[in-house]
Amino acid sequence: MQQQDVMAALAQAIAPHLGAVAKASGTPITTYLYEEGGLFGSCKNDPVLINALVGPHGYMGKMQWVGTVNENPITESLTSIASSTYDQSTMCYDCGKPTIKRCAQTTCFGRICQQTQEMVFDEIGVRANRNVPTLAFYGNLTDPSGNILIAQGQPVTNMFTLQAAAAGYNLRRQVGVDIWTGNPAGNAGGRWFMTGFDLLINTGKVDALTGFACNALDSIIRNYGNAVVGATGSPSIVAQVSAIVRSILYRIQTAGFDSSTAQIDIVMHPTLWDCVADAWACEYGLTCQSTSTTTTMENNSLALAELRDEFKNGLFLRIDGENYPVTLDNGITVTNLPHGNVTKRCSSIYVITRVLPGAPQVTDSPGGGIITWGEYQDMQASGGDVIAWFRNTFGASIVDVTDGGRFAVAPTTSGGFCFDVRVLTKPRVRMTMPHLAGRVTNVCCVPLGTYPDASGSGGIYEVDGGVSFTPPNYLYGDCWPTHVGT
Repeated sequence: MQQQDVMAALAQAIAPHLGAVAKASGTPITTYLYEEGGLFGSCKNDPVLINALVGPHGYMGKMQWVGTVNENPITESLTSIASSTYDQSTMCYDCGKPTIKRCAQTTCFGRICQQTQEMVFDEIGVRANRNVPTLAFYGNLTDPSGNILIAQGQPVTNMFTLQAAAAGYNLRRQVGVDIWTGNPAGNAGGRWFMTGFDLLINTGKVDALTGFACNALDSIIRNYGNAVVGATGSPSIVAQVSAIVRSILYRIQTAGFDSSTAQIDIVMHPTLWDCVADAWACEYGLTCQSTSTTTTMENNSLALAELRDEFKNGLFLRIDGENYPVTLDNGITVTNLPHGNVTKRCSSIYVITRVLPGAPQVTDSPGGGIITWGEYQDMQASGGDVIAWFRNTFGASIVDVTDGGRFAVAPTTSGGFCFDVRVLTKPRVRMTMPHLAGRVTNVCCVPLGTYPDASGSGGIYEVDGGVSFTPPNYLYGDCWPTHVGT
C-alpha cells in the first residue's frame, strides 16, 4: 500500500457532508512535522531523512496473495481407504468391505486495523520558520513483500502523509508476524488473528466439521531440543532438516504426484542462518570438529569454506544433491535463553511445499499447482455495492478501498477541523496440504553478528530509540532567520 494510494482512496472516501462521517475523539496531537518543537522542526537539519528502521522482510514476498469474499473455505482430503476385514468365514461367506474416510480443513481471517493520530487541519504544514528544510527520504521504506511504501527521494511534506504511510507500514509489518504466530484463540474485540504457520504446520489435525482426529494431514515436526547448531553433542542439523524434506518427497510420490517438480522452501530467522550455513557445510559429507558455540572446520577447510560461502551467497541448502532455496524472515518469533555467560537465540526452521504441479485448484486458489498462498478479504468485492450507493447518493463514499480491495480506508472527524484516518485489512494463510510441510523446533544459535528483529518477540537486538519532538529554537539562536519578514 503506497502513500499515494492511501491519499487517493481517502479523497474518494470523504463525503461532501462531513456530518455523515464518524466522529473522531477530539483529542488531536500537539506535535507536528516542521513547526516549532515538531518532529523535524529545526533549520539545523540537513534535508535528508535517513531510513534506519529494521524493516520487515521475508516469506510474504514469495507467497502469492489473492482476494476473496469466502469466509470459511473448506478443503476436503481423502485420508484413509481401509477394509472392515480381510477374514472370510468360508469361501462363500461375505468378504470385507472398504471403509473410506475424509477430513475437512479450514483457516481463519485475521482482522487488523491501524489509524493515524488525530490532527488539527490548520496545524498541518506549519513551519517554525522559513529556514526549516523539507526532508527527503533516503532509503526505501518497504513492507515484508518488498513493496515500496515511501520511495527514496520522496519529500516528506507534512505529518498527515507521514502518518498515513506509517499506518500502512504497521499493518504490513504485523501481517508479516501474524503469518507465523497468528492464533484465533487470541481474538478480542475488533482484533482477530489469522491461523499462522505455527498452527498450520503442526500435528493434532482434526476434521473442521466433526472434530475427529485426522493424523494423515499432520505435518512433520522434529524437536532440536534447544541445542546450539554446530556445537559439540548437538544433533546434526543436516539430518534434521533432510529428514523432513525426504518425508515430504516420499508423501508426494506415494500420493501420485511428481516430486521432482515440487517447489519446497526452507524458511528461518536470519539469526539462525549463520550457524546453519556453517554447520551444514561442515556436516554435509565431511568431517569437522566443534566447540561449544562454533564449528571449526578441519577436513579440507578451504573446500568447506567455499561450500559455506556458496550456501550463504546463493541462499540455499543442499540435500541429497538438490539445492533447496532458503528464505530469511525476521518476522519469525525468536526466544532468548541463557547459554553460559552468553545468550542463545532459539527459533524454528520451516520446510514448506509452496507449489506442487498437478495439484487441483481449489476455490480462490491462484492455480498453477500453488498449494500454499495468502488471501485477503476483497473489500471491493464484498462492499463495492455499498461504496457505489454512497457515491451515487452523496457524490462520495465514507469508506473506500485500495490495493485491489486489500485495504479499506475511512476518515473520522471531530469539530470540523480535527480528523484521523483508519485503515483495515483482513488477511489469512491458505495451506491445502499441511502434510507436505514440516518444521524443526527449538533450534538455537549463539550469534556473533547482530540481526535486528521486526518480530516484536523480545529479541535482544530489536532497535528503537529517538524522540518525537525537536527542542524549540529561541529568539536569537543559531536557526533564527537573519531577516524577520516585512
